[in-house]
Parts: sequence; C-alpha cells; structure tokens
Amino acid sequence: MSSILGNMLRRWSGLAAVLLVAWPGVGLAQQAKPAGEVVQVVFGDEMPVVRPAVAQTQTAQLPTAQPIVDPNVVPAGCTSCGSGLLRGSRTYGCSACGSGSPYDGCGPCGHCIPGREPCGCYDDTFIGRVWSGFYECICCPDPCYEPRWIAAANNAFFTDAARPVTQTRIRWDNGNGVIKPDRAEYFWARADGRGKGPRLPGAATDAGFLGETHLDYNELSLYTEAAMGNFSVYFVQPFRSVSPELNNYAAGFGDLRLGTKSMLLDCEMLQITLQIETTLPTASPGKGLGIGHTAINPSLLVALKLTQNMYWQMQVGEWLPIGGDPSFQGAVFHYSGALNYSIPVLCGVQFVMSAEAGGLVFNGGRYTDAFLGGEPDGDATRGFRANGDTIAWAGPSARLVICDKVDFGGGVAWALTNDHLAETLYRFELRWRF
Repeated sequence: MSSILGNMLRRWSGLAAVLLVAWPGVGLAQQAKPAGEVVQVVFGDEMPVVRPAVAQTQTAQLPTAQPIVDPNVVPAGCTSCGSGLLRGSRTYGCSACGSGSPYDGCGPCGHCIPGREPCGCYDDTFIGRVWSGFYECICCPDPCYEPRWIAAANNAFFTDAARPVTQTRIRWDNGNGVIKPDRAEYFWARADGRGKGPRLPGAATDAGFLGETHLDYNELSLYTEAAMGNFSVYFVQPFRSVSPELNNYAAGFGDLRLGTKSMLLDCEMLQITLQIETTLPTASPGKGLGIGHTAINPSLLVALKLTQNMYWQMQVGEWLPIGGDPSFQGAVFHYSGALNYSIPVLCGVQFVMSAEAGGLVFNGGRYTDAFLGGEPDGDATRGFRANGDTIAWAGPSARLVICDKVDFGGGVAWALTNDHLAETLYRFELRWRF
C-alpha cells in the first residue's frame, strides 16, 4: 500500500514539475505563433508532451483590415474633380451625388454631406454638361475647388483675362494700315477740321484731301492690376506714336484707362467676370494721341474649361462714348474669343498656344472720307454714317509660361474684311504676377 501511494505521489510531483517548467514556454509560443496556429499540450501515459496543432492558415483567412472613415470629416482639399466640358464624366462633386437621402447633398468629389441640397442633375451631353457646370457653380459649389490663376485659361492677347490677379504687364502694339481713324471717335477724335482731332496740313487740303487716308502706329503701355479675392482694380497708361500718311508724325502719352473686375461666377469649369473700363481724355487729341472725350466700356469675360489642357476664353462688350462730338461719336459692340491649349515643356514651364478671332460692329457715329469728306447726297460737313460697319479679324498667338508667375510671348491679328481698323496688328507682352 505504501509503495502504491509513493508511486502516485512521485507521478503527480513529476507532472507538477513539468507544468512549472513548460508553462512559460507555452505562453511565449502563443505570443509568437503565426496567424491561425494553435498550440496544444497532450499528456501521454508516462510523460506530458507539448506539440503545435495543425496549422489553420491553409483553410481559414482573417478578414482584411478596413480603413476607418468618419462621415463627419470633410476633406479640405483634393485633386481636380472635373475633366472639362468636352470630356464629360461623372467626376464633378455635385453631379456625382444624389443617391443618398433627399437631404443629403453633395460634397467633394462625389461624397454626400447630410443636410446639404441634393445635386443629382447630371446629364452626359454637351448641353447637359454646360448646364450641370453652371448649376454647380451657383447652387452647389465644390468645397474641394481652390481658385487659382491658370495660364491656359488666361492666355489670349486680344481678349482680357477673366481671373482677377495682382500683376504687372508691359505691352507693345504695332498697327499698320489703319483706315477711317476718326470713325465713331473710337481711335481718333473727329478729324475733318471741325472737331478735336488732327487737322490736315495745308498742302494736303490743296491737293484735294478732306481726311486722313491711312496711318501706322506704335503703342507701349504699362498695365498694373491689384486684386483681392474675386475683385480687382487696374489702370493702363499708354505711350503712343502715330505716323499718318497726310498729317504730321506725333508721339506722347495716350488716354489713361481705369478699370475694375468683379467675378460673378467662379468654379473649376467656368469663370464669368464683369469688367468695367473707363477712358479718361488725358492725351492730346489734336495730335492723334487720344479721342478727346470720356468713354465707358463694360464687358463680360468668360473662361470655359474644355479639357485638362484646353480652355475657351471670350469677351463681349459695348464701348460707349460720353462727351464726344455729337455728330461723330457712336457706340461700338466688340467681341473676341480664343481657343487656348497648354503643352508642358519642362518642370514648371509650359508653352500655351492660342487661335484668336473677333470683331467690331459700329452702332452709330460717322467718319471722314479721305476724298469726299461726308455723304454727297447729304451734309458733306458731317461725314459718312458708320452705323452697321462690321470688322472681323483673326490670328495666332503663343506664350512661354514659367511656374504661372511670369510669361511672355506675342500674337498677330489680321483683318478678314476689307473694312478694318489696323490691317495687321502685332502685339507682344511680358506679364508677371505677385
């Protein structure tokens, strides 16, 4: 009996010793075990054995961890959400929304925001994309959109830029073959000897001339603009030299122009700006350096994104004279447009090309004919009527842009109609922004 009890005590004491020795190792094995592996402790008849169980990784996989998304957090910025008018896709922030509750409106790049106005009005057609972009600008602006100067959207030489920006510009114009310079007092004041414009020399009148035949001119101007947000003010101070065929050569400062820009609409696809420019008669009209009266020129400026690298730029306005000669002054409707395309050249450098066109429509006023003076069947001292005269022009232009801060280049506008101001107008510019 005593021997049996002794054997049992020895067996249980051995088991306790093995457990004390093996237990820390089992804990470490559980901490270091690979995913899906289970550790078992098997007790034999004589001695406990510790061995790993069959690996479970071949038959069971743990679920992949998913990122935690807080619906109350709205991104402060993201990459461009729109590819342009000609490459329509459901990538615009507001257009992509509309699947949530009736009160879940649109946020950045298609994410819905509770309580915001829904914007599910996207239509993948040309007109639908125009309306969708216009609707988003007014009713559902994308909070991801960060307004900035884009070279391809403001590249045109003969169309003013829609984006207000603090900048300085030096421009040189060379116009050749200008005819009817006093028409509607748009370029010159009345120049038949009865107005403020240049008077023909005696030799010209003795030869039977009653008005200027044509002229060439050069104009160097300094443009300075100061912007704050979507509003800016600017002034233009030109220095002009004129080389008429009959009148005397003259040079000096031209009329000072002051203007303001106010953005009415600003989103990634479309920008619309109201520009109002006022011409002050600070030059000498008798020398052909100014128009001799005040003029106001309100116009709308538009920049439309077509693709990532292509923009359409447009200007439509009405030039309105104030205080000019009552017989000769007249309003002038003007329009212009440019298709701009950007080509990356180097890091931070791009080459932007433009195809530009536009025109003028005279809504009133008169002009002096070089040989007849005025209408033969009317009052010859009052000039010919300019109402309905239409001028059209077109030409290419290009700029080299460095990191959207500095750009320079040139362009040309050729007359497409027999009636014109300058038959050929060359323009060169240097701009830098602050």
